[in-house]
Amino acid sequence: MTVDVTVLYDEIASDEGKVLHPYLCTEGHATIGIGHKILHTDPEASLPVKNAYDGAPEEECITEHRCYELFQEDVQLAIDGCRRIYDNWEKLPQEAQHVLVNMCFQMGTTGLSKFKHMNQAIEDQAWGQVALEMHDSRWSRQTPERSKRLRLRMLALADRDD
Repeated sequence: MTVDVTVLYDEIASDEGKVLHPYLCTEGHATIGIGHKILHTDPEASLPVKNAYDGAPEEECITEHRCYELFQEDVQLAIDGCRRIYDNWEKLPQEAQHVLVNMCFQMGTTGLSKFKHMNQAIEDQAWGQVALEMHDSRWSRQTPERSKRLRLRMLALADRDD
């Protein structure tokens, strides 16, 4: 099974939101598109930062196409991060891969790698334990709705194994 980037685009856009002009994320970073942290090397770095919920003139926005390009770059970083963390990445069900890429997209490879017990459960494909470890985390308390959605998807994998 391989990751389906077009499916991930919709899933992660739903979780991250999609804003076509620069805004400050909750961590105070200039951000655009689907959670893309604007780098000083990005052409978008010169655009003015506005409130995420304010409108912006077209010339201060990126196109849907550019949004998808940035997403593809960022999601590839998340996929590569997951491949580094999980020795059995290619053997995992696509649904598990999508959940893990979503988490890595949000937290980065370093953040996801800190889920020691969850990551061991991933290696064991113990989906119920994975869901339990996801719930028992600071990440779950910080983003409870996203955590719950992703956790339920892992639990559904446990139900399939029965």
